[in-house]
Amino acid sequence: MSGPAQVSRGQGGNSLRAYVYIDQMQPGWAAYAGRGAPDETSLAGMSQLYVEVAPATLVFSLANAALKNTDTGSSMMVAERRYGTLELHSANPDAVRHAGTIILAMIGSSSASGLSPASVTTRIVDRVTAAEAGLVNRMGVYERLEEDDAMLVVETAPAAYVALAANEAEKHTSLRKVLVRLHGASGRLILAGSEVEVEIGRRVVLEALG
Repeated sequence: MSGPAQVSRGQGGNSLRAYVYIDQMQPGWAAYAGRGAPDETSLAGMSQLYVEVAPATLVFSLANAALKNTDTGSSMMVAERRYGTLELHSANPDAVRHAGTIILAMIGSSSASGLSPASVTTRIVDRVTAAEAGLVNRMGVYERLEEDDAMLVVETAPAAYVALAANEAEKHTSLRKVLVRLHGASGRLILAGSEVEVEIGRRVVLEALG
């Protein structure tokens, strides 16, 4: 899927590039999202929100307002050269939605409805070799790619939509999360498993991302 950039323009040059609401985190996705943040553990069943904005430094003000005024925690805040990404989560879905309302008001965007990925690319690689698996595993993976695995590669722009793809794939398949990249010019997700499950995962991801 491809098309023009989906961006909601706000006030003062601020823009909302991605607004990704996850109703219930799956166990594997919750474990991934909460890694490296022991004080803000994200748990299965919690609601979650990712926002990607420009300019990148806007995330500092957004995080400050959301965390002060709602019962949410965060396991990720990134300010890169061009874009910033913030994650929020809570066992209370209303708290996450309230945080989203605060963020939209600060950006000057009345709604995130209709905001969707500007592009989504999927590729399937069947029966990877030991050499291929070794090359991928050097990329700092979450779960190892193994010889003879089938591999689903997903790329999205903006990057934050990878979170939705990963969580939805876990709802419907037992594919392993090999690589997740949630920020930057584009996001990348690599899932691995059987050829049958990889094809199911591809259909699930494309449907979830619209």
